[in-house]
Amino acid sequence: MNIAIIGVGLVGRLLAWRLRAYYSQADKTISITLVDEQKRNHFGTGLVAAAMVAPYTEAISTEAITQVVGERSFKLWPNWLSELEVATTKSVEFNQRGTLVVSHAQDDASWQRFHLKAKAVVFDNGDSQMQVLDKLALKTLEPELADNFAKALFFADEGVINNPALYPVLEQYLMQADNIVWLESARCEAIIANGTVKIEGESPESFDHVFDCRGNGAKADLKKFRSVRGEVICVKAPEVNITRAVRLMHPRFPLYIAPRDNHEYVIGATQIESDADTPVTVRSGLELLSALYSLHQGFGEAQILGMHTGLRPTFINNLPRIEFDNKVIRINGLYRHGYLFAPALISDVIAHLDNKSVDIRFPQFMVTND
Repeated sequence: MNIAIIGVGLVGRLLAWRLRAYYSQADKTISITLVDEQKRNHFGTGLVAAAMVAPYTEAISTEAITQVVGERSFKLWPNWLSELEVATTKSVEFNQRGTLVVSHAQDDASWQRFHLKAKAVVFDNGDSQMQVLDKLALKTLEPELADNFAKALFFADEGVINNPALYPVLEQYLMQADNIVWLESARCEAIIANGTVKIEGESPESFDHVFDCRGNGAKADLKKFRSVRGEVICVKAPEVNITRAVRLMHPRFPLYIAPRDNHEYVIGATQIESDADTPVTVRSGLELLSALYSLHQGFGEAQILGMHTGLRPTFINNLPRIEFDNKVIRINGLYRHGYLFAPALISDVIAHLDNKSVDIRFPQFMVTND
């Protein structure tokens, strides 16, 4: 099978890796051409993201299907990363210590609303995935949060992927594979339904399947598609020892904090209906940093490692779509749920390619163009 993947961000990289791994294990031949208009080390949306795998806390503010898809991905990630470590001898951390939801006393109404929504939405086989912690229980779990907060909601089956580690390990795997060609700084001019790809300055080439994973770059070829701008700040805080993802409820700008190694944290919250890929605004920066300092005063001495923006590709319903158009398969619209949705969707795509319809978990995301 001769395959092209256009767009080598998070979805493109994961898809190439899983396709090669799957077909190699099945002793089948596959050839993959990766095409991206950026260089391999481009700091794209997948690296800007906090990389949270949070099926329950995300489902509370989105569609219910988010929880089910996220649960599937949460189970896949550990197995996938174990396979990747065997293939590359490099490990990628998946922090599975859960998520804590807190609020300051003056914002208790926001916390209570979140709690009520969680009780209505978050269930698995009839059992709630949420625990309500008092101050003593919170101090046992995250001692440094108990200084400022009297209670918390705890969602144990959530986590954070170390995406700055994941990207280079995936790159190593793909570059070492003898049946993968990676074309950098290559602008795709056209993707035709018969499997033909036209790259600027090159002759058209035909493939058995073409995967369009360009995210926002595919906007001209998609309907009811838009970009949602997100802004994050990365800090190094030696005086802070928070080991789990935290969501701080606030009436105007709810905040999330994703821990990484070496006292590094990713802070984000903003969702702006815009396709402006410009630097973080002063307003957003002030709001994020003020809320961060209110969470833990140790962040006052933190070093700001970077302020980044990313454009999340999404459709009008904020849910993903796998669009089939003859030999072209478009995977897009993962919104702010790239790490939450990608493993589940890619598994379904591979099952479709191998004619194993019984293994497809989420056919509602698959659309065929007439």
